[in-house]
Amino acid sequence: MFKVLLFATCVLLVKGQYGYPQNYNDQPNPYEFSYSSPADGGSSSHSESGDGQGRVQGSYTVTDDDGRSRTVEYVADENGYRANIVTNEPGTSNQAPADVTIQSSADQGAGSYGPAQYAPQPTQYAPQPIQYAPQPIQYAPQPIQYAPQPIQYAPQPIPYENALGYNPYRY
Repeated sequence: MFKVLLFATCVLLVKGQYGYPQNYNDQPNPYEFSYSSPADGGSSSHSESGDGQGRVQGSYTVTDDDGRSRTVEYVADENGYRANIVTNEPGTSNQAPADVTIQSSADQGAGSYGPAQYAPQPTQYAPQPIQYAPQPIQYAPQPIQYAPQPIQYAPQPIPYENALGYNPYRY
């Protein structure tokens, strides 16, 4: 009886965790969020809003302590994803690939550096020869003096009763 009562209590507790089902309507649910976070070496921030119909717009910014920054403003809607990037990172230039507009205020853009002006210097290296002469090992094994001793063995009879702990002939 106790087991049945315990089982019924467990079933009621499990069902009680779910509560009553919420009645969600199919109406659009707009949203909006934003945050700003300082970090070691810079900071970042992000903000976004959606109208509940699948259209989203937002932006995020990453800033380093040395002054480099990137801000991405984006829109995602029935026309696809489009982004506008504003940056001052070295090695970037003004471009517009794949519906993304990049506006760079870096000193020199990509491709303006030209070929690398690097010519390796010849190395003056002459390894010194290794002076190694192995020494011979003097090994002379010593003979082992071994003389086995004879074993004195004399079998002794063991009564059957003592060997197994019982006598099957004794009832």
